[in-house]
Amino acid sequence: ASSANAASASWYLDQSNTEGTWADGVNYLLVTISDSLANPGDIEFLVTPLATLTSTADANFGIQRFGFNTTGAGNALTAANIIDPAGWSTSSGSLDGFGSFEVREDGTGSNRQNPLSFRITGISGDTIYDYAVNGAGGAQGTYFFAAHVAGMTVGPGSAYFGGSTVVPVPGAVWLFGSALGLAGLMRRRAVDA
Repeated sequence: ASSANAASASWYLDQSNTEGTWADGVNYLLVTISDSLANPGDIEFLVTPLATLTSTADANFGIQRFGFNTTGAGNALTAANIIDPAGWSTSSGSLDGFGSFEVREDGTGSNRQNPLSFRITGISGDTIYDYAVNGAGGAQGTYFFAAHVAGMTVGPGSAYFGGSTVVPVPGAVWLFGSALGLAGLMRRRAVDA
């Protein structure tokens, strides 16, 4: 039997709001959005801090807040569609230096995640781009995503990172993916009855 693979796309967060401590153009976090294999029809978000940040981690290191914009034709995403990590909640608002985001995942106090994983459910007929758009269309942010990371031994101990740089995919994967419709980055999900 062959294993199933979820269609996915990834982006780097490579910008920082903390000049002098964290330089722009360095890959700080990786955001991967994919079809859910465990829950068909759902979208999985995985936000992973990379070695540049984890090498400075103290005992309470992790992502404390993450934002993305969801502007898309007919998109009706609400907090009810998001399966939050335990102790987290969904809101909207600013992520310092990166503008306002329509959806913001928030941890409380020292409830930080490394990596951060959450799921979107109950939205049918959409594509990955409904969860990966910049802030044009009313929101202030000009990046697809932004995150607040805390618990670092460098600089002020926390910083905000943003970005929308697509992770390059090897040529052979693009050829295989285009045959599966990956060129559009996500298959249309079937409507659950």
